[in-house]
Amino acid sequence: MTRLLDRPAVPSLVAEATRASAQPRSLSREALKQVLLARCGAEWFAIPAAEVVRVSPVPRVHPLPHRRTESFRGVAALAGAIVPVIDLSALLGCARVPEGTVRRARMVQVGRADRSIAFEADEVPGVHSILSSSVRDLPVTVTVSTRRIGCGLVPTTHGIATLVDPARMHAEFDRAVGT
Repeated sequence: MTRLLDRPAVPSLVAEATRASAQPRSLSREALKQVLLARCGAEWFAIPAAEVVRVSPVPRVHPLPHRRTESFRGVAALAGAIVPVIDLSALLGCARVPEGTVRRARMVQVGRADRSIAFEADEVPGVHSILSSSVRDLPVTVTVSTRRIGCGLVPTTHGIATLVDPARMHAEFDRAVGT
């Protein structure tokens, strides 16, 4: 936590936060969603916070004999539990980030404590609130994809993020693991 608080401030984010806090606020009864922002490759994902079991340092991933695929990496020990680990970027075909991009890798475990799966994210800035009205439709080219986990797009301070549909996410994870 100390490293998070001691990191240098980004001038553009400070200016944006200053402008946002100077704006008058009106009370709204609109529904807020809590999402965890995570970057895999060049793509940002907004995962419903209720689906996140934990975010932890990246442990050693142990490949399983005769079970490794491009998107299934193996298993890892997370908080005393053995959890399957997938490569979300490979599973969804996400573009890789350019060389030299700062990487603050974290392991994100999603699902339920008794049945979960994990993936390595290149960056996890934390949990954010989004307004339900801010969710935009996915482009048509994405909606026809057979390998999608998103149900919409949401603007964030880091750019546009894909709002993850938990049912689709778990179906793709199960397919990647072979269950």
